[in-house]
Amino acid sequence: MVSTPGSHWQQTMAAHVPLAPGLPQMLKEGTKFFSGLQETLFSNLTACKALVRTLRSCYGPMGHHKLVVNHLGKSFHTSHAATILRELEVENPVACLLRTTAEAQQEETGDGTTFVILLAGALLENAEKLLRSGISVVHIQAGYEMACKEALRLLPGLVSHVLKKPRDIDEVTCVLQTAVGSKIFGHQKFLARLVAKACVSVLPHPGTTFNPDFIHICKVPGGDAADSRVLEGMVICTEAEGIVKRVERACVAVYCCTFGPSGLEAKNTTIFRSVEDMKDFGSSEEKLTKHLVRAVAAAGINTVVVGGKVDDQALFYANSYKIMVVRLSSRVQLQSLCRAVGATLLLTLVPPLPEATGHCRRVYTSEIGSTNVVVFSQDGAACPVATVVLRGSTQEMLDCLDEAVRDGISIYNVLGSDPRLLPGSGATEMALAVRLSTLGMYYPGTEQYGILEFSQALKTLPATLAENAGLPVNKVMAKMEVQHQLGTQNTGIKLVSEEAETINATKEGLLDPFLVKHRAIALATQVSVTLLGVSEIMVARKAGGPKFRGENPNWDKESDILD
Repeated sequence: MVSTPGSHWQQTMAAHVPLAPGLPQMLKEGTKFFSGLQETLFSNLTACKALVRTLRSCYGPMGHHKLVVNHLGKSFHTSHAATILRELEVENPVACLLRTTAEAQQEETGDGTTFVILLAGALLENAEKLLRSGISVVHIQAGYEMACKEALRLLPGLVSHVLKKPRDIDEVTCVLQTAVGSKIFGHQKFLARLVAKACVSVLPHPGTTFNPDFIHICKVPGGDAADSRVLEGMVICTEAEGIVKRVERACVAVYCCTFGPSGLEAKNTTIFRSVEDMKDFGSSEEKLTKHLVRAVAAAGINTVVVGGKVDDQALFYANSYKIMVVRLSSRVQLQSLCRAVGATLLLTLVPPLPEATGHCRRVYTSEIGSTNVVVFSQDGAACPVATVVLRGSTQEMLDCLDEAVRDGISIYNVLGSDPRLLPGSGATEMALAVRLSTLGMYYPGTEQYGILEFSQALKTLPATLAENAGLPVNKVMAKMEVQHQLGTQNTGIKLVSEEAETINATKEGLLDPFLVKHRAIALATQVSVTLLGVSEIMVARKAGGPKFRGENPNWDKESDILD
């Protein structure tokens, strides 16, 4: 085989794939460009359907859990859509927008993330059918927007209950059962009562807003969920550093520094010229430590909480002055403790002023199961912070309980701004679907197809509830639709049943917050209309260092360049 000096160059030029004329030629090399319905919408809807199909089985109290392992190797056993989407490294543009929508719903209301994903996915899937049938994007968008506007107008008429007494534990428990039970079914009544007690205990006086940060959650392994309880004060999974384990009528000082003399941040060298210099150096440091601890004790402080390390010499003098020392590694816990005892977080180890000193009836160490805890208890006195102590046999169980309690706290916060409640168990979605179906049938314009598909998208939510509960979906949906067409708008699905039965959701205490549903419908419609309006997708080349050397001999070259 004979080769000329320029044969290699000729082969390279011949193998190079030129870029298509137009906009792709003006973009940086490595940029991906998609245009047209087939590339921008239909191909990405396949990924969207896969995401929705994955999260559909998580919807409702009978939803299944997912085991997610993130890029750090940490595993999550959860049915919470916001947690699943946060830990997944989603790269598809449509899926990323859906994740952003779910995060916005979680940040604003604290619940309804799966509802948003499922409704948006159903709207996009139905829009694909209309596009393939020849309906233009403009008419579909107009139909969806019109249906959303009508649904939000009808929503206040479906309100079945109003939280009148936010300080009544029994009424709050009834309201929170649905939100708590959607995360961990079977313990909803007990957990809802725990959340109600915690929220009511930290509810401020009228005229001020409820702050969810005033409720601290402490997860202690062991026991059962029924062993969980609420304590007015702080419970922290740690133990006291010194020999003092219990203090009555504690005067608390909270520091975010080390407990002892502050050292030099830079490296330093000390030169001793004689034995006397070494003795003086040690004694001077000891005197400084003793002076600091004695000054704190002279200010009446008998409990010290620090965020840094505890010096052994300072701990010795703290024991001699009967000062209890507790070390916390979390700045959030330090701030919560300051709110609980009324202290001010100090930056240096100095005697606190009287107004910066916290007070607590009792500080003591205890043991829950096999876990050591430190309890800051006010013993019935008014305390702005409450702690929900959760017990569970496994870490996964504790995480599920934690998600359920946090959702209950978020719902109570939402009800503080809008106390209206809607019938749950799929009743609200079916009521809206029946009314929108009637509107779509008699609407004269092309937008009627979008309205009808919006109605069908709403029906997928109660159908998903029935499917996850193992019920015959067609029978349940037929019974529900007949009841709603007869005017019983509170009819929902009886999930704990082997037959296709319906119930009155309001009488059974299955209620959903009005604000959560309102915001979820608006967000799902907005993201669907936004995605339908995309005509071109341009994905820039990822930034980063050199590529990973693999088996491919051309690992360091672009995909369209060959040797």
